[in-house]
Amino acid sequence: MSRKIDNLPEPAGRRPMKLIVASPSRSGTLGLYRALQILGFKPYHMYECVIEKGVSHIEVLHEAVIAQHNRLSGITRYSRDDFDKWFAEYDTLVEIPSFLGTAVFEAYEKDPDVKFILTEREPEKWVASINNTAGPIVKQAKSFPLNILKYFDNGLYQFITQTETTYAVLSDRTYPNGPRNEAALRRNYTEYISMVKKVIPADRLCVIKVEEGLGWEQICPFLGVPTPSQEYPDRNEPARFQAIAEGVMTPMFARALIKLATVSIPIVGVMAWVVMKQGSSLSRIIARNL
Repeated sequence: MSRKIDNLPEPAGRRPMKLIVASPSRSGTLGLYRALQILGFKPYHMYECVIEKGVSHIEVLHEAVIAQHNRLSGITRYSRDDFDKWFAEYDTLVEIPSFLGTAVFEAYEKDPDVKFILTEREPEKWVASINNTAGPIVKQAKSFPLNILKYFDNGLYQFITQTETTYAVLSDRTYPNGPRNEAALRRNYTEYISMVKKVIPADRLCVIKVEEGLGWEQICPFLGVPTPSQEYPDRNEPARFQAIAEGVMTPMFARALIKLATVSIPIVGVMAWVVMKQGSSLSRIIARNL
């Protein structure tokens, strides 16, 4: 069975992996992504996956999540060779490993040159943050107009579907804010954090509690690099990422509406109005989720 990863072009070269940030999304990962760029690392984060690489990498991520968490899928789980191909241009992974259980750690933990960082926050705060970001996307994906519009643009469909699948893994397939949802999210989060601490050798793992501070003083000594003179990046950068997300999502909505128009012109006007009303709010949600 051919996999999405098998169809990615073979890279011209590969960077050696230096650092894996095992932190789940909504744990200061966006700020870490920007900070590591300042420090000279080449990090792969959801921003790189969605914005820089696009559909082919979103499909690979989706496939990797399914292969890791659904043993009945028929998809061969990713190996070190697969990860090396996928991340060939990068020397650092940020938050992506958290979607894949133990797979990435098993692939790189025996490499003595790879270091690991784990940021953690209070479980209740993490649950609330996930349900304020990925949760609304999952809800809107099942509601008009997105439940129809997503089928008319592949980029939009792949992003929405990947988000739904990953959220299902995190929440034991519960619906955002529904019965058992918060308990499932909290349990899976705490089990994941405990697993990372057990699997990764303590002398190669830097654990940082977000509520106690996340900045240069927490990461630079561990990485053995000088502290930059510039301020540590704002981990949210809301205005910047809202603009980026709207720039990405607006063409997706437009392409979907154009394709839909060839099928059912009378409802396009209504859908266009709804998209204009909902599009900016969805873009803001996606910006926070990146």
